[in-house]
Amino acid sequence: MFSLCFRGQPLFKVASVPPGDGHSKISNVYINNTHCMDDDDFYDRNLALFEEEMDTRPKVSSLLSRLANYTNLTQGAKEHEEAESIGEKKKPSKMGTFMGVYLPCLQNIFGVILFLRLTWVVGTAGVLQALCIVFVCCCCTMLTAISMSAIATNGVVPAGGSYFMISRSLGPEFGGAVGLCFYLGTTFAGSMYILGAIEILLLYIVPKAAVFHGDGGAMLNNMRLYGSICLLLMSLLVFVGVKYVNKLASVFLACVIISIISIYVGGLVSAFKEPHFPVCMLGNRTINGHYVNQTTDLWGHFCQSRDLNATCDEYFTNNQFSQIQGIPGLASGIITENLWSSYLIKGAVVEKSSLSSVQASHPASIQLPYVFVDITTSFTLLVGIFFPSVTGIMAGSNRSGDLKDAQRSIPIGTIFAILTTSIVYLSSVVLFGACIDGVVLRDKFGDSVGGELVVGTLAWPTPWVIVIGSFFSTCGAGLQSLTGAPRLLQAIAKDNIIPFLRVFGHSKPNGEPTWALLLTALIAELGILIASLDMVAPILTMFFLMCYLFVNLACALQTLLRTPNWRPRAQQPKPLLYLTCFCCSPQRVRWSFDDVSEVEQFRKGVKASELQWELWSFYTKIGSEEIYLCRALAKMAAAFFYVVMFAFIAEQLSVIAPLNP
Repeated sequence: MFSLCFRGQPLFKVASVPPGDGHSKISNVYINNTHCMDDDDFYDRNLALFEEEMDTRPKVSSLLSRLANYTNLTQGAKEHEEAESIGEKKKPSKMGTFMGVYLPCLQNIFGVILFLRLTWVVGTAGVLQALCIVFVCCCCTMLTAISMSAIATNGVVPAGGSYFMISRSLGPEFGGAVGLCFYLGTTFAGSMYILGAIEILLLYIVPKAAVFHGDGGAMLNNMRLYGSICLLLMSLLVFVGVKYVNKLASVFLACVIISIISIYVGGLVSAFKEPHFPVCMLGNRTINGHYVNQTTDLWGHFCQSRDLNATCDEYFTNNQFSQIQGIPGLASGIITENLWSSYLIKGAVVEKSSLSSVQASHPASIQLPYVFVDITTSFTLLVGIFFPSVTGIMAGSNRSGDLKDAQRSIPIGTIFAILTTSIVYLSSVVLFGACIDGVVLRDKFGDSVGGELVVGTLAWPTPWVIVIGSFFSTCGAGLQSLTGAPRLLQAIAKDNIIPFLRVFGHSKPNGEPTWALLLTALIAELGILIASLDMVAPILTMFFLMCYLFVNLACALQTLLRTPNWRPRAQQPKPLLYLTCFCCSPQRVRWSFDDVSEVEQFRKGVKASELQWELWSFYTKIGSEEIYLCRALAKMAAAFFYVVMFAFIAEQLSVIAPLNP
């Protein structure tokens, strides 16, 4: 039976037509006695002749109400929140493209890498290669989003998130492979966000809160200690209830937007008024601002005593001190110096090539107050570190059950979110290269400018806008990762694709995945114990690239084989399918630290064993480029083999343990 409602009161009833008699079923929000609208919902809609006009002509009050109730939780988390609220009886209204897909994708894509590592990537790779890194990563996610659009338009989109959408469209084998990669990537993303938040806290907000003091492993131990505490608190918050995470979603989104706007405003203001961030230079070497405040301090660091006839460092004796402006501004023309790359090995001093100096006969001692490079850099390493900043494109598909028209909202919202973030990243690369000096860009932790966050030196009106905004945004992203990952594991376990994961399908009476949350916290703790954002980011890159490779490969196979159940409305041209798989497969190669750095270390004269010298002579005979290409091809073949093998194992397991109905 159906009833026609007006202001919440049924006017008359219409008998439902039994299925199978050839009559079409009436579909209208006004002809359903379970969805009678109350007075507020009725008056929020305009008077329209057709139902479609109600979605295209919303009132301002309706839009403001939805912004106030914005949430970025995955499908399923929302239902658990409603189960916890006993008094809440009204079902939440369906969301459109902007609130349901576009904003969640924006919040998940913009992350910790933008605030902590993008300036360092620009300074190390140069503006040209940094643009290439950003463009390649954004193309990879854009092509994956096109594959997701094909999946979303292949029949009815089921509720339950991206895993259900992929597994029901492509089959349980590919769905399980994508789901596990997506779960591990989301879990390590939580570790990366927590490490980023702790790095901001200990380096830029409360440096005195460090428990361990000294160089080297002291900072890593501080990261492990505070990261474990933060992970425990976040896990308890998720365990208590996701409704608290939901209430903070709009706050975290506002922090991200305000921080990005302050960067652009600061870049424009720097064209008229340069921010005062002086950098001390000795010859062409950068001096650490933490240790040097006066000339007498410099003398004490470089000489054995404070006497005038004391023995001093050779480089200190032959070169003069100077001071440069760390933020020359948009109109300074500094971008011409920042166009080219400056890859360095671990332990090298950050130098400014345009300044003249008299080189010393021996390398700089790590005990001197210079700004040193903490990691050997290469192009592939920078791609591996930057790639997590373009992930998060599945945030819209995770809310498939909350969307009015998922087939329309998921493709449009995801693609427009990727376009928006790509424009922001590409313009940020140019902005950083045009406003900030190269030595400051290559200074990862801002030691040359007195320990300030490098991107914060460009912000307007104060660096604290970026510091506070990035801290809260990374905390929010970590909470969302710990909220979404257990529910994804629970969905995979309930499908019984892998039998030994069945125990993680159990939950509390209200649906909270307790065991899955415990496993997620343990895996995230492994990432916390690594204690380095630069080490965790490539691991995260591997899982997401495998996830995207599974999605693209499955769509390509379904299209090329012309399977009967694969008829998406958003068709992909065959050249685009080949390009999609090609963009993910080469990046699947491990972003190892030794691909380019081995050759560079030998060229710099770093001490090596006899076996390494034999390898070096072998390199010089046939060429390092050929060796690198062979290694890359071998890793690509191994990656493709793992993909096929995992899909085959999942298929055999599904035969042994069939899916639950």
